[in-house]
Amino acid sequence: MPAYKNKGFFIGLGVFALILLFGIYDLIPSSLVALDGQAFDKGTKYVNSTSAWFVLAVLILMAIWWATEALPVAVTSLLPLALFPLLDISNFQAAADPYANKNIYLFFGGFILALGIESSGLHKRMALKMIVIIGSSGPKLIGGFMLVAALISMFVMNTSTTLMLLPIGLAVCGVIASTIPDISIEQKKYFDTALLIGIAYAATIGGMSTIIGTAPNLVFVTFMEEVYNIEIDFLSWMRLGVPIAIVMLISAWIILTKLVFPTNFIATPETQSKLNQMLIDLGPLSKDEIKITFIFSLAVIAWMTSRIIRENFGIGIEDAGVAIIIAILLFMVPSSINKSQDLMQWEKTSKLPWGLLILFGGGLSLAAQVSNSGLGLWIGQGLTVLKLVHPIILILAIATMIIFLTEVTSNVATTSTFLPVIGALATAIGVLPISLTIPVCIAASCAFMLPVATPPNAIVYGSGKFTIATMMKAGFFLNLVGILVVTLFSYYLAPVLF
Repeated sequence: MPAYKNKGFFIGLGVFALILLFGIYDLIPSSLVALDGQAFDKGTKYVNSTSAWFVLAVLILMAIWWATEALPVAVTSLLPLALFPLLDISNFQAAADPYANKNIYLFFGGFILALGIESSGLHKRMALKMIVIIGSSGPKLIGGFMLVAALISMFVMNTSTTLMLLPIGLAVCGVIASTIPDISIEQKKYFDTALLIGIAYAATIGGMSTIIGTAPNLVFVTFMEEVYNIEIDFLSWMRLGVPIAIVMLISAWIILTKLVFPTNFIATPETQSKLNQMLIDLGPLSKDEIKITFIFSLAVIAWMTSRIIRENFGIGIEDAGVAIIIAILLFMVPSSINKSQDLMQWEKTSKLPWGLLILFGGGLSLAAQVSNSGLGLWIGQGLTVLKLVHPIILILAIATMIIFLTEVTSNVATTSTFLPVIGALATAIGVLPISLTIPVCIAASCAFMLPVATPPNAIVYGSGKFTIATMMKAGFFLNLVGILVVTLFSYYLAPVLF
């Protein structure tokens, strides 16, 4: 075990034990006082002192182990199942229920759909077709790749999107080097760097557009429904996520191609010819690709209209149900290429990030007990001093903290840890919870400086085309844009939409 993980393991255990002692000696007041100084009504849930301390102990332990990866993050996410019953916080069934939350199945179905798209090769055809249409110069080629990455990652996990596009991107880098003989070494290096980093950034940004695009979005939607009874469906999220993604994508392109890695060469006809050849080499659209395209389109339409159908026709269709139906279809529709198989085979699900699904469950189980024990209410009471701070300044502070924190921690773990705390703060100071919880969710996806910040960053860094310092230079500017965008959209647009 690396030294920092080893330290994180024992620091987490030490803090956990210390907080347990506070709980045993019952140091939290047995009742709470309302913001106006009056006692709560009889219907108000008071803090169960010992349970609140114990939940806090588990929260801190999980946060430290998540941050340092002292244990695999999925293993840490199983702690509620082990500790909540032992500490008499809840019974095992109550601790386990969130692990079967409907939105976990939404992501599960989305992963299987992504594997189906990848298996058919449809992603490569989509990418090359758009790049051939858009690209005629360095900046346009980079922009074309970024647009493709963003669009695909709306419905396919950003890690998969990056893995799909990286080989094509590296091939284009080679094409540029061989077809533009007079390109300078600096321009070649700038293009290679901007193209590969652009793929990673765009995949991350595109994932912000939809509920299934990136994990923090799903954690947030589930949290808001379970804690505040606010249902955010696929289309409702896109009304916020798509404008944010558009602004961030344009900003990323400008920062990469104009500010940090200025690229201004014009692609030659030979470059265009080779890109066309790469597309021609894929051959005509296969029957499997046509089938996947139809099923994919069906999923998108169903996700965007599920609430309308449910409310107007009384059909019990939900986003998670759509994902499962689509996943089942992939195992039912026969492949035209291999007659003995279907479009999807169960063996391919070994690529599914099962640990990520467990991570969702652990975060939701933790959040449920933060609420049920009264810990969130108590934390919110303690932070009421911030009620004098203007909400937009508070949002700015939250966005800044989360964006730079998630550079070195898991974005899902960060979202799961802070949503209950920030939600309790919003309630305590009389601010709409959505205004403070939205920036936690969106900011968690705005980590652009370090390879360890997100899997897409790590994947393109592995190409060896640039250094960490180079990524930090570009990422720092985009982080600043992210802070501004998250703050403005959270303050002005989110409360209107939700």
